[in-house]
Amino acid sequence: MVTGNLTPDEQRFEDLRKRQRFVPLTPRIDNILSRLMTKTGYSRVQSANVLDKVWGEVAGPLAAVTKAGNIRRGVLDVICKNSAVMQELTFQKQMVIQQLNQRLDGQTIKKIKLRVVDF
Repeated sequence: MVTGNLTPDEQRFEDLRKRQRFVPLTPRIDNILSRLMTKTGYSRVQSANVLDKVWGEVAGPLAAVTKAGNIRRGVLDVICKNSAVMQELTFQKQMVIQQLNQRLDGQTIKKIKLRVVDF
């Protein structure tokens, strides 16, 4: 742009525009940590550990013969050692769902899917 044909006000604005530089904002620490945890998979491991701990509290003595799996779309996969344990959990399913939802933050369980697998 030719500076000779500008009015004094236009010249001042042009000088300001040339001096202004883009200063990037400092990223927030919560965004940085969130991205880091997602990239490393730590959040998934941490939520699995929390689920294992809560399942041990909720299932009581049945926790020794069961394993809580993943939660997908509100459905918790539970692996049972034998069919008798699976039948017992079927009777207690609603109570277990309520207790899990009270103790798990940010996750809602709607159903429990039971499977028999020897582990």
